[in-house]
Amino acid sequence: MHQDASPLHSNPSSEARALLKLTMPILATQLAQIGMGTVDTVMSGYVSTRDLAAVAIGTSLWLPAWLFLAGILVALSPLVSGLAAQSEQPHQCDRLPPLLGAALWVGVITAIFSAFALEAASMLLPILVDDTQTATIASHYLTAIAVGFPAIGVFLAYRFYAEAMNQATHVTRIMLSGLALNIPANGLFVYGWFGLPELGGVGCGIGSSLVFLYMAIAMAWDTQQFRLPTATPLLRFTLSPDWTLVRKIYAIGVPIGLAIFFEVSLFSVVALFLTEFGPAIVAGHQVAINVSSMTFMVPLSLGMALTVRVGHYIGKEQVDVARRVSWMGVRLNLAIGTMNALLMISFATAIASVYSPDPEVIAVGASLLLYAAVFQLSDATQVSCAGALRGFQDTFAVMIVTFVAYWGLGLGSGYWLAFHGLEAFGLDPMGAEGLWSGLIIGLSGAAIALILRLQHISRKHSPD
Repeated sequence: MHQDASPLHSNPSSEARALLKLTMPILATQLAQIGMGTVDTVMSGYVSTRDLAAVAIGTSLWLPAWLFLAGILVALSPLVSGLAAQSEQPHQCDRLPPLLGAALWVGVITAIFSAFALEAASMLLPILVDDTQTATIASHYLTAIAVGFPAIGVFLAYRFYAEAMNQATHVTRIMLSGLALNIPANGLFVYGWFGLPELGGVGCGIGSSLVFLYMAIAMAWDTQQFRLPTATPLLRFTLSPDWTLVRKIYAIGVPIGLAIFFEVSLFSVVALFLTEFGPAIVAGHQVAINVSSMTFMVPLSLGMALTVRVGHYIGKEQVDVARRVSWMGVRLNLAIGTMNALLMISFATAIASVYSPDPEVIAVGASLLLYAAVFQLSDATQVSCAGALRGFQDTFAVMIVTFVAYWGLGLGSGYWLAFHGLEAFGLDPMGAEGLWSGLIIGLSGAAIALILRLQHISRKHSPD
């Protein structure tokens, strides 16, 4: 039963290479996803400042919804990789297509509810945003994105199915082609190419939704060609899903989605608190958040690859190997986090200067990047532990840990340090640095708790 355990003992570098090989295309996919938002931002900025602001407002609302949906469908990774590991020919395994059919239903149902939530948010924007024109553009942009959300649900279901089957490069190619297509698709509607109406920022929403539809269709074709048993009609599993599998995906995936939402929303709330300190502080904060978000893509992608690899060994009932792979992933991510931190510390001022010529913004951004450098270590650790725990299909505890660590420990301590300080120790209110200290505290708390949880779960699954 444990015949494959020995190679990891004798040559751990081979498993490290396998993990990194899977990580690279996932990373490329994540960066392409960010690139699509960047394309919308840049292209709308060449129309007007209002269009740029409107797209930024809309993106801040639909991106958390995308991440929540992706978090739910990540549950497909350990389920598929575990089943695939039990079959000598995974592509011909007849137990996998019903799981994909269930995931498609989960993706579409959740995406439709998300679309209605986004449409409700778009109706509230004219009330919440002072500038009427900006609010109108943002509202229509968000509506256009909401129309494309069901396609996002379909794409994500196919994406995580492919990654779990160790075919992440297929997803990367389609995602990169979608990124390339996003520029002309936006141009048609944003600038009115070929005589179409010039819609400005609203056109970004229409163009992006068309790209979402393209990626969903492309992934469906690619899956039919490369990941389904011969002559398997995909519609059979989508029209009549196994509702037990649908419930199982939701049971594993909803805690993952909520855990991701807790982290994303924490940074949004911190940004709201910082508005009290003036625009330079907010701009400097945005610089540090943008940089740390980009660097976070590397450990996040490795954590997603770790879910697949651990799920693979759990499916083969090789728990000892799964445990060793888990801690190997944690060590690799810690090394990545250390490199990110050293780069931030060494080039903080130079990095901040890329974002703004304003000396005050550069100073604030550079100082906050030093705080961001510190939490690279804890952030890389907690995301790899969470990825390994997903491989063990342990997700509810991760949700609880992240909620308590981020919203209780992190936000609570950050708010107190920012606005009250610690008078008993002669520490005055710290302002922005206080809120960022809270982020360090919260992420460190999450890292420690998830390390302990991973130790417990991996030992619990061990036959010894």
